[in-house]
Amino acid sequence: MDKLPLRPSRTLLICALFIVLVNATSFFVQAQATVSLTVSGHNVSFTGAGFLPVDTTCSVSSPSSNGVILSSACVIQAGTGTPYGGFMIGNVLPGEYVVQVTGNYGDFAQAIVQVDEGGAPPQSGVGHLAGYQAGSRVSIQATGLLPTDTTCQLSSPSSPNVILPGTSACVIQAGTGIAYGGFIVGNVLPGDYVIQVTGNQGDFAQTVLDMG
Repeated sequence: MDKLPLRPSRTLLICALFIVLVNATSFFVQAQATVSLTVSGHNVSFTGAGFLPVDTTCSVSSPSSNGVILSSACVIQAGTGTPYGGFMIGNVLPGEYVVQVTGNYGDFAQAIVQVDEGGAPPQSGVGHLAGYQAGSRVSIQATGLLPTDTTCQLSSPSSPNVILPGTSACVIQAGTGIAYGGFIVGNVLPGDYVIQVTGNQGDFAQTVLDMG
């Protein structure tokens, strides 16, 4: 991915905010539910689609090995059927492992994560992606937030309309300072919009979403 510029925050934290398109290769499993993975070193973020709109919670597991997921977080915005989240890869042998995201109504989707020896070095930013349009689905991963954060939220200081109301979700992996989430782009004019992830301790990270 190309690099995305990071906006400095008003704290001394080194914050990185990741934005990825969700049209990466995914593995169709059940009904229309799918999940796609984005790997950065030992951290993996995911976005699902096609889950039941009645799902209100979700979980992450691996049928391949209990050890592949060291810690995880998952959130689903009720009514959207779109889970977001991530996990940290545990100390397992190199190889391919099945990762499963399950909604609380039993619906699920699976994808394959490739674990290499040593893993890739963590990224400090992600590419500046252009060409988003109204209705695009965006997933985020923010790192460098306070490890004491337990909740998070998404917003845009540029325009409240860039995040379609009722479609944003954010979850933070306790003790890690890593937040995951996503939203659907609202009906806004072309241009650059600041997207902000804020932890409950007041710390935040920002990046720019380019609407083409």
